[in-house]
Amino acid sequence: MKIMISCCTDAGTIKAINQDALSVKLVNSPLGEIVLAVVCDGVGGLDFGEQASRETVMAFHNWFATEFPALTKDAADIQKGLFSQWEKLIGQLNGRLKTFAESQGKRMGTTLSALLICQEEYYLCHVGDSRIYRIDDSVHKLTVDHTLVERELKRGILTAEQARVDKRRNVLLQCIGASSKVEPQFSQGQIQADTTFLISSDGFVHLISEEELYEYFYPGQITDKEQLSGLCRQTVQTLMNRGEQDNITVIAVAVKEVKSESRKEREYANTWKPVPC
Repeated sequence: MKIMISCCTDAGTIKAINQDALSVKLVNSPLGEIVLAVVCDGVGGLDFGEQASRETVMAFHNWFATEFPALTKDAADIQKGLFSQWEKLIGQLNGRLKTFAESQGKRMGTTLSALLICQEEYYLCHVGDSRIYRIDDSVHKLTVDHTLVERELKRGILTAEQARVDKRRNVLLQCIGASSKVEPQFSQGQIQADTTFLISSDGFVHLISEEELYEYFYPGQITDKEQLSGLCRQTVQTLMNRGEQDNITVIAVAVKEVKSESRKEREYANTWKPVPC
């Protein structure tokens, strides 16, 4: 696989503090290039939102550096152990953040959307209303919003048009740090040739359509990292021009030339080496 990565974040048009946090890592490993991309959005209605998002991003960063390499010794171990490790990590984070906030007489919380790309598979975990999209021949929303409005939409209480403008659209049903129990969404899938993944906070999607996301990030038009970086900046600027008031964050991961690696190629790639991104 040939992988290109870019990201962009902005506080938006009115907020003094950017409570979003992100981390993206691209490394060479025994299984080829591996990517971990994480976006967290501190819950604005609670205290310490930027601390909650930052600590969650760092926890996943540290897990990737210290615990995940052991899973790469055998591709089968990733499928068996990954989601179990993520569930444990999220549970520990939720307990730690909740205990700290309660000691301060406050509440704190953050969303989480994390995407791991390894060989020809993607794996994701998700809590809250940040999002992960896969763009190939069309746009696929891979995550489910854990919001009151999304629940009422599924129950048929709201129409899709009503849900888009409902004032309660940011009311979360769960987040890391403020929920008594967190039940993350876990899923995985196979990556097809020429695919773009977007990992974003909700501020990136309020004022843009899926049709526009496709126009910006259609994988067939992406040729290099500089172009991908320009598309990220251009999209964020478009949202700023439209008056987006929330924090805006996006990570774009473009996957090109997907092909299976031979055992011999894997044997030569026997160490973890960071790749500049």
